[in-house]
Amino acid sequence: MQALSASIALPVSSGTAFRVIADLNTLLRLSPFFSLNKFSAATVGPPQPGDQYAVTIEYYEEELIETHCIEVDEFEMNRRVSYKIAEGAIKTILFEIEPHENGIQFTQTLLLASEDETVVSGLRNKLQFWIKSVGEYVKLAEGTSPWIRAVKWFMDSIWLKLTLSERTIAIIMAKISFIEIVLLLIVVVLWNFAMR
Repeated sequence: MQALSASIALPVSSGTAFRVIADLNTLLRLSPFFSLNKFSAATVGPPQPGDQYAVTIEYYEEELIETHCIEVDEFEMNRRVSYKIAEGAIKTILFEIEPHENGIQFTQTLLLASEDETVVSGLRNKLQFWIKSVGEYVKLAEGTSPWIRAVKWFMDSIWLKLTLSERTIAIIMAKISFIEIVLLLIVVVLWNFAMR
């Protein structure tokens, strides 16, 4: 097995980070390279070793849909959670939390069955984006201001429920709308200037 790891330092509590990594549904939705189409858990509440989940994932670039059985392999409160995957190139996803200066160091590790350098290289790049996405979400989860709570509500209720292609379309539409508003303001300013 080959291991790929990425780490980031976050100014958050270990409790907040652990609540996020113990929520497999949210972790999978934060992935920047696949969409979670279906998620079902055998139990309700915090995960325990042996708990199993059935997930259907759509890989964005490959246009491939797969169903995986994921099992909680390790669970150490406020410290680490690992998820074992029966099928596919990724066999284990491990999340670890360690104290670091004014917060934590958050590490995500993928254990791969494949030694193919193309697969490994692609997953290495994707892992960097995934850990950044999880890190940004953890910082939102730590926030207490009304603005941050509103953003987290938007993420949980709307954004993370969209597929990656739907998010891409939403971003493009938002950029187009922003450009339209800027152009409209320029036209209004030029019109007022010309009428003087």
